[in-house]
Amino acid sequence: MLGTFRWIWFLALALGLVAGASAAQLDRAEVERRAEAAARYLVAVEAADGRFLYEFDFLASRFLPDDNIVRQAGAGFVLNQFLAASGKPSFTEPGGRAIGYYAAQSARHGDGLLVSEDRTVAGGRAGATALAMLAELFQSRAIGKDFRPDLRLGWLRGLAALQLPTGGIAQNVGDVEEDSYATGETWLALAHYADLDANQPTLAPLLDRLETRVMVKYLEKPDNQFAHWGLMAAAQRLRTTGDTRYLDFIAAFVTDFVRNRMPANDMRGNRCAALEGLMAAAGALEDHGRQALAAEVLDKAVTGLALALDLQLTGSPRIDYGPDRSYADPKLANFAGAFLNGAYTLRTRIDSTQHCLSALLLYRNLLGGESLWKM
Repeated sequence: MLGTFRWIWFLALALGLVAGASAAQLDRAEVERRAEAAARYLVAVEAADGRFLYEFDFLASRFLPDDNIVRQAGAGFVLNQFLAASGKPSFTEPGGRAIGYYAAQSARHGDGLLVSEDRTVAGGRAGATALAMLAELFQSRAIGKDFRPDLRLGWLRGLAALQLPTGGIAQNVGDVEEDSYATGETWLALAHYADLDANQPTLAPLLDRLETRVMVKYLEKPDNQFAHWGLMAAAQRLRTTGDTRYLDFIAAFVTDFVRNRMPANDMRGNRCAALEGLMAAAGALEDHGRQALAAEVLDKAVTGLALALDLQLTGSPRIDYGPDRSYADPKLANFAGAFLNGAYTLRTRIDSTQHCLSALLLYRNLLGGESLWKM
């Protein structure tokens, strides 16, 4: 894979398809350095109970009181994803601490658990439950043994209780319509669960019904909220099973996405969520002989990642934001590694860093070769 993607990369440079001075430096070392800086930022804003400080407003000079349990769980998922990718033992405890927070926030629902905004069933969120489960799965993968299989199973059963007759996933208890975010997040969690423990009895019927739904519905009625989660999930299922129906889904979905529906590749907003799906799709397509489409998708992904890296704070006490605007503040040094919410806003929220770190990790996987991370 490395040779093919390196050729695509240099072709893109020659054609002027990759924007930004940072693009030419996106080799393994630079990708790993950027990813580790983002992961270290998440650790820096993790409290003793495992909760992440949610959003910092530089102009107000404070963390805002807002919070979102789904994004909290997403940050812990990606922190554990980094642990599994890098093998750096210093991230094991912070990753486990985040999982402990999700456990403390979980409410009993039937024979399962739901990660909740307020520790009540009414506050339970399918998206948070799925992402918390992913955090546990990646922690288990990283340490080479089960971390909290009791939580993993409880969250699996909680998600099963939120599956609708259609096969989609409701975000909240009592909802009668599926939520595209929650459905995509759950598919990704189940895809990794099946890779770790395919014989769990609750898993197969839940996963089969969900896939029967999503692999038809989201080709007929594409949804950007589902897109990145669905592409990552399908890529993982293809990797686990080798079943080419997942490859066909990826090819059809991503073709429409990159040509018709991808958010504008500019810096006004943080677009890293879309890039996660493109990175996963490009790898799956390349591995299974769809080189032309893989090259098209990778071009979009790398162009976007080069722009996104301009949103990462470097520790400099000054940043430029928007035309002819700059901001200087010594406390910027404390936010090295974080990603801004967009080029024209002086805020950083945990999900902005989460999605960009995930995109970096997926791109690092595409580059192949031995890791340059130092233990």
